[in-house]
Amino acid sequence: MSNRFHMPSTAPVDLTGRTILQVVPQLETGGAEVTTFEMAEAIVKAGGRAVVASQGGTLEAKITAAGGTVIHLPVASKNPLTMWRNVGRLAKLMRTEKIDLIHGRSRAPCWSALFAANRTKTPYVTTFHSTVHEKPKAKTLYNSSLVRGAVSIANSHFTASRIEAVYPWARPRLRVIPRGCDAQALAPQNFSSADKAAKRAAWGVNDSDFVILCPARVTHLKGQHVLIDALGLLTSVLKPKLVLVGSAQGREDYVAALKSQAAALGYGDRLVMTGLETHMASAYAAANLAIVPTIRPEPFGRTIIEAQAAGLPVIGSDAGGYRETIKASAPADGGTGWLATINNAAALAAAIDAALAMSPDALAQMGANGRANILENYTSAAMCNRTLNVYQELLG
Repeated sequence: MSNRFHMPSTAPVDLTGRTILQVVPQLETGGAEVTTFEMAEAIVKAGGRAVVASQGGTLEAKITAAGGTVIHLPVASKNPLTMWRNVGRLAKLMRTEKIDLIHGRSRAPCWSALFAANRTKTPYVTTFHSTVHEKPKAKTLYNSSLVRGAVSIANSHFTASRIEAVYPWARPRLRVIPRGCDAQALAPQNFSSADKAAKRAAWGVNDSDFVILCPARVTHLKGQHVLIDALGLLTSVLKPKLVLVGSAQGREDYVAALKSQAAALGYGDRLVMTGLETHMASAYAAANLAIVPTIRPEPFGRTIIEAQAAGLPVIGSDAGGYRETIKASAPADGGTGWLATINNAAALAAAIDAALAMSPDALAQMGANGRANILENYTSAAMCNRTLNVYQELLG
């Protein structure tokens, strides 16, 4: 995919004397929320003051510990009356806290933030974290709050191209800032052989097993059923173990279907479902290969970059943001993994067979290439610095 949209600089920024307000519905552990925390920390480190308007959540304590301030407002509400009242609430907050710039991160609060920014004549930035829908028209209009900032940030060139297709008038406002990860926390050298053996023992797999990790919510859209079908099509004499790491969030019917599917293919004893993993870095460290076989294009795909930062070769669907983050070529040519035709078990099986046929040295080279790819392009620090440069662009 052509990277024709502007990507801001990662140069250091001085925000001394500036106060930045981020607006996000809640502060749990989703992508928008984690990015809000990371940016609050970066704003403070840049000498600025970080304020977050939200209904609160588990990340609130981390934002406060990083030097930020959380103001509780009902910005998660989609009730039109509450959203309108939030305009006044935000405008009052912006005057009281002397806000220099406001950054909205979700559809409903972005409408309130837009009108509050206009009312107070404050620079306004948005980030489009999710899928860009082209229909129905009512949803397209509702979602357009995410591209009405003076600058609108897309999390990938793919997302930017989708925004341009649906909202062509927003093209001049777009900046691409990919998600980042904490590459230091994911470094393979952080984990000893004993650490890896302990994690594998917890999963019930042996040290000698080839472990495929699927780090994703257990849901039909993430394509775990396609992955299990692909395992049934493998021609390799190696019989890998599949570890599904992620919460099903109540989708017990899908969980039961996956177990039945694996059993029918003779794979029941090689499928491990761990549920929610609280320490993903150790999970990556204990695996040999990471696969996320989504059946719908991912706007970006955070776990694919985390896996590469952990030194794992990866396989992703040949669509969306994965085309930007995965280098599908040979290890000697800088390859970090494979792209498989989306929602195609045979294509996915061919990619897995290719990985299983590789020598340990070639797989290790691919993993090292992946980590280098993330260190160069997809760290949290780079994401934060690019966003700070957008702030500086608007603040002058």
